[in-house]
Amino acid sequence: MKKLMMSGAVVTVAAVALVGCGSEAGQDKAAVSNKPVAASTEAPAQNVRTPEKNDRMSEDTDQGLASFTYYYFEAKNYAIQTGDADLMREVAADCSGCMTEADAIEAVYADGGWIVGGQPKALNVVALDEAKDEEGNLSAMVPYMEDARTTLDKDGKTVEAKEWDSDGTTLTVTANYADGAWAMVSVDETPNAGLPE
Repeated sequence: MKKLMMSGAVVTVAAVALVGCGSEAGQDKAAVSNKPVAASTEAPAQNVRTPEKNDRMSEDTDQGLASFTYYYFEAKNYAIQTGDADLMREVAADCSGCMTEADAIEAVYADGGWIVGGQPKALNVVALDEAKDEEGNLSAMVPYMEDARTTLDKDGKTVEAKEWDSDGTTLTVTANYADGAWAMVSVDETPNAGLPE
Protein backbone atom coordinates (compact mmCIF):
# COMPACT_ATOMS: atom_id res chain seq x y z
CA MET A 1 0.00 0.00 0.00
CA LYS A 2 2.81 2.36 0.92
CA LYS A 3 4.50 1.53 -2.37
CA LEU A 4 1.41 2.48 -4.34
CA MET A 5 1.02 5.77 -2.50
CA MET A 6 4.65 6.65 -3.14
CA SER A 7 4.28 5.89 -6.84
CA GLY A 8 1.21 8.13 -6.99
CA ALA A 9 3.14 10.92 -5.31
CA VAL A 10 5.98 10.57 -7.81
CA VAL A 11 3.52 10.68 -10.72
CA THR A 12 1.84 13.79 -9.25
CA VAL A 13 5.19 15.57 -8.79
CA ALA A 14 6.21 14.67 -12.33
CA ALA A 15 2.92 16.01 -13.70
CA VAL A 16 3.32 19.27 -11.78
CA ALA A 17 6.89 19.59 -13.09
CA LEU A 18 5.69 19.10 -16.65
CA VAL A 19 2.93 21.70 -16.22
CA GLY A 20 5.53 24.10 -14.84
CA CYS A 21 7.73 23.56 -17.88
CA GLY A 22 4.76 24.19 -20.15
CA SER A 23 4.02 27.47 -18.38
CA GLU A 24 7.61 28.63 -18.74
CA ALA A 25 7.62 27.71 -22.41
CA GLY A 26 4.38 29.66 -22.86
CA GLN A 27 5.90 32.68 -21.11
CA ASP A 28 9.01 32.50 -23.31
CA LYS A 29 6.82 32.33 -26.40
CA ALA A 30 4.81 35.36 -25.21
CA ALA A 31 8.04 37.28 -24.58
CA VAL A 32 9.25 36.52 -28.10
CA SER A 33 5.91 37.52 -29.63
CA ASN A 34 6.05 40.91 -27.86
CA LYS A 35 9.34 41.87 -29.50
CA PRO A 36 9.13 44.72 -32.03
CA VAL A 37 9.05 43.51 -35.62
CA ALA A 38 9.93 45.95 -38.41
CA ALA A 39 7.52 46.38 -41.31
CA SER A 40 8.23 44.46 -44.49
CA THR A 41 6.55 44.14 -47.87
CA GLU A 42 4.80 41.09 -46.40
CA ALA A 43 3.30 42.70 -43.28
CA PRO A 44 3.16 45.93 -41.26
CA ALA A 45 5.30 46.52 -38.18
CA GLN A 46 4.28 44.77 -34.97
CA ASN A 47 4.70 45.53 -31.26
CA VAL A 48 6.03 49.03 -31.93
CA ARG A 49 7.22 50.71 -28.75
CA THR A 50 5.36 53.88 -27.81
CA PRO A 51 7.72 56.88 -27.50
CA GLU A 52 7.95 58.30 -24.01
CA LYS A 53 8.02 61.94 -22.97
CA ASN A 54 10.79 63.16 -20.69
CA ASP A 55 11.05 65.95 -18.13
CA ARG A 56 13.46 68.03 -20.19
CA MET A 57 10.95 68.60 -23.00
CA SER A 58 8.82 70.67 -20.64
CA GLU A 59 11.66 73.13 -19.96
CA ASP A 60 11.39 76.65 -21.37
CA THR A 61 14.94 76.47 -22.73
CA ASP A 62 16.81 75.71 -25.96
CA GLN A 63 17.43 72.22 -24.58
CA GLY A 64 13.72 71.88 -23.86
CA LEU A 65 12.91 72.79 -27.46
CA ALA A 66 15.49 70.28 -28.71
CA SER A 67 14.13 67.48 -26.53
CA PHE A 68 10.58 68.28 -27.63
CA THR A 69 11.60 68.29 -31.31
CA TYR A 70 13.22 64.86 -31.01
CA TYR A 71 10.03 63.61 -29.36
CA TYR A 72 7.91 65.01 -32.20
CA PHE A 73 9.89 62.99 -34.74
CA GLU A 74 9.64 59.89 -32.54
CA ALA A 75 5.85 60.40 -32.51
CA LYS A 76 5.90 60.75 -36.30
CA ASN A 77 7.95 57.55 -36.57
CA TYR A 78 5.43 55.77 -34.36
CA ALA A 79 2.61 56.97 -36.63
CA ILE A 80 4.42 55.79 -39.76
CA GLN A 81 4.87 52.31 -38.28
CA THR A 82 1.42 51.91 -36.74
CA GLY A 83 -1.00 54.26 -38.49
CA ASP A 84 -1.79 55.81 -35.08
CA ALA A 85 -1.02 59.53 -35.28
CA ASP A 86 -2.58 60.52 -31.94
CA LEU A 87 0.81 61.34 -30.37
CA MET A 88 1.68 63.57 -33.34
CA ARG A 89 -1.65 65.34 -33.06
CA GLU A 90 -1.26 65.82 -29.31
CA VAL A 91 1.92 67.90 -29.69
CA ALA A 92 1.28 69.51 -33.10
CA ALA A 93 -2.42 70.38 -33.24
CA ASP A 94 -1.62 73.93 -34.45
CA CYS A 95 0.84 72.79 -37.14
CA SER A 96 -1.17 72.51 -40.36
CA GLY A 97 1.62 70.74 -42.26
CA CYS A 98 2.03 68.23 -39.42
CA MET A 99 -1.71 67.53 -39.41
CA THR A 100 -1.69 67.02 -43.18
CA GLU A 101 1.07 64.42 -42.73
CA ALA A 102 -0.84 62.77 -39.89
CA ASP A 103 -3.98 62.57 -42.05
CA ALA A 104 -2.04 61.02 -44.95
CA ILE A 105 -0.41 58.40 -42.71
CA GLU A 106 -3.70 57.44 -41.09
CA ALA A 107 -5.43 57.21 -44.48
CA VAL A 108 -2.92 54.56 -45.65
CA TYR A 109 -3.72 52.33 -42.69
CA ALA A 110 -7.46 53.09 -42.73
CA ASP A 111 -7.57 51.60 -46.24
CA GLY A 112 -5.79 48.45 -45.04
CA GLY A 113 -2.34 49.43 -46.30
CA TRP A 114 0.88 50.06 -44.43
CA ILE A 115 4.24 51.79 -44.70
CA VAL A 116 7.69 50.19 -44.84
CA GLY A 117 10.61 52.39 -43.80
CA GLY A 118 10.42 56.16 -43.95
CA GLN A 119 11.76 56.59 -40.43
CA PRO A 120 12.52 60.27 -39.75
CA LYS A 121 15.94 61.09 -38.33
CA ALA A 122 16.58 64.47 -36.72
CA LEU A 123 20.38 64.52 -36.65
CA ASN A 124 20.63 67.64 -34.50
CA VAL A 125 18.43 70.46 -33.22
CA VAL A 126 20.09 73.87 -33.12
CA ALA A 127 17.99 76.69 -31.70
CA LEU A 128 18.35 79.99 -33.52
CA ASP A 129 20.02 82.79 -31.58
CA GLU A 130 16.91 84.94 -31.73
CA ALA A 131 14.76 85.17 -28.62
CA LYS A 132 11.21 83.89 -28.57
CA ASP A 133 8.75 86.19 -30.26
CA GLU A 134 5.90 87.84 -28.38
CA GLU A 135 3.70 84.80 -28.98
CA GLY A 136 6.23 82.52 -27.31
CA ASN A 137 7.52 80.92 -30.52
CA LEU A 138 11.10 79.76 -30.95
CA SER A 139 12.69 78.27 -34.07
CA ALA A 140 15.48 75.76 -34.60
CA MET A 141 17.38 74.29 -37.53
CA VAL A 142 17.28 70.51 -37.89
CA PRO A 143 19.67 68.58 -40.19
CA TYR A 144 17.35 65.79 -41.25
CA MET A 145 17.16 62.50 -43.14
CA GLU A 146 14.47 59.92 -43.85
CA ASP A 147 14.91 56.23 -44.63
CA ALA A 148 13.70 54.90 -47.97
CA ARG A 149 9.93 54.54 -47.82
CA THR A 150 7.43 52.25 -49.53
CA THR A 151 3.68 52.63 -49.17
CA LEU A 152 1.66 49.49 -49.83
CA ASP A 153 -2.07 48.94 -50.28
CA LYS A 154 -4.16 46.29 -48.53
CA ASP A 155 -3.09 43.71 -51.13
CA GLY A 156 0.60 44.42 -50.53
CA LYS A 157 1.05 46.22 -53.84
CA THR A 158 3.36 49.23 -53.94
CA VAL A 159 1.44 52.50 -54.17
CA GLU A 160 4.39 54.83 -53.72
CA ALA A 161 8.14 54.44 -53.28
CA LYS A 162 10.64 57.05 -52.17
CA GLU A 163 14.37 56.39 -52.33
CA TRP A 164 16.81 57.25 -49.56
CA ASP A 165 18.47 60.62 -50.11
CA SER A 166 22.02 60.39 -48.78
CA ASP A 167 22.32 64.20 -48.78
CA GLY A 168 19.36 64.69 -46.48
CA THR A 169 17.98 68.18 -46.00
CA THR A 170 17.54 70.89 -43.38
CA LEU A 171 14.26 71.63 -41.65
CA THR A 172 13.26 74.73 -39.77
CA VAL A 173 10.95 73.91 -36.90
CA THR A 174 9.02 76.48 -34.93
CA ALA A 175 7.40 75.63 -31.63
CA ASN A 176 5.41 77.56 -29.06
CA TYR A 177 5.95 77.43 -25.32
CA ALA A 178 2.92 78.00 -23.12
CA ASP A 179 1.50 76.53 -19.90
CA GLY A 180 4.63 74.50 -19.22
CA ALA A 181 4.79 72.70 -22.56
CA TRP A 182 6.00 73.07 -26.15
CA ALA A 183 3.68 72.65 -29.13
CA MET A 184 4.80 72.40 -32.75
CA VAL A 185 3.75 75.35 -34.92
CA SER A 186 5.48 74.52 -38.20
CA VAL A 187 7.99 72.15 -39.79
CA ASP A 188 9.34 73.49 -43.07
CA GLU A 189 11.97 72.14 -45.42
CA THR A 190 14.67 74.80 -45.84
CA PRO A 191 17.52 72.99 -47.63
CA ASN A 192 19.53 76.16 -48.28
CA ALA A 193 19.44 77.36 -44.70
CA GLY A 194 22.78 77.25 -42.92
CA LEU A 195 23.14 76.24 -39.30
CA PRO A 196 23.85 79.14 -36.96
CA GLU A 197 27.46 79.33 -35.81
